[in-house]
Amino acid sequence: TSLRDIYDTQWALIIGIDKYHNEKNLEYAVKDAEAMQDLLISHFGYSKDNITLLRNDEATLQNIKTQLGKIAHQTKKNDAFLVFYAGHGITKPTHEGGEMGYLLPVDGNQDNAYATCLPMNELKSIGSISHTKHLLFLMDACYGGVMAISRAIDKKAPGYLSMRKRTQGKGRQIITAGGKDEPVIEKSEWGHSAFTLNLNRGLKDGNADMNADGYITANEL
Repeated sequence: TSLRDIYDTQWALIIGIDKYHNEKNLEYAVKDAEAMQDLLISHFGYSKDNITLLRNDEATLQNIKTQLGKIAHQTKKNDAFLVFYAGHGITKPTHEGGEMGYLLPVDGNQDNAYATCLPMNELKSIGSISHTKHLLFLMDACYGGVMAISRAIDKKAPGYLSMRKRTQGKGRQIITAGGKDEPVIEKSEWGHSAFTLNLNRGLKDGNADMNADGYITANEL
């Protein structure tokens, strides 16, 4: 089974923000985003024409939402849609005693999160309006109140099922860097955040292919 047997088209929205208008700057978010774009093209058959990369001032709240909606409506039932975000995440309490997680756009202000930031439950809505077969969010940010958007996994499925069989159903999954009290970790000797460093190790080097079948599922990653 090849990727062409699984997907007709692979789409990606990649966001990296180092230089914030209202928040502390980061060092490697843009580099992480660029590395993810290169990885998708070089190792996973993505076309650059189907990847949208937003860096720094391009990553306003309005532009992120515009591109999310645009790609979501373009995707068809046999497509894949990957969203990668590298930047700040914040957590705000709700009046019901819970928590809401937000991603900070370049123009975001955590003192007015509702009006200026992207709430995580909006990502759940993207999963609902997109026809795509598989939707994966890779969030290199730390926050609480993550909405559960992944489907249940049938752990009784026999291991000998073909990749075609295992990828027929729809899936929406999210992998995050950490919770609200875990700041993004960057080191100059890595040249990346800890999250993207290990994404590269898992994907580029193939270390996440736990059953050595030549395919890396989101659960393995």
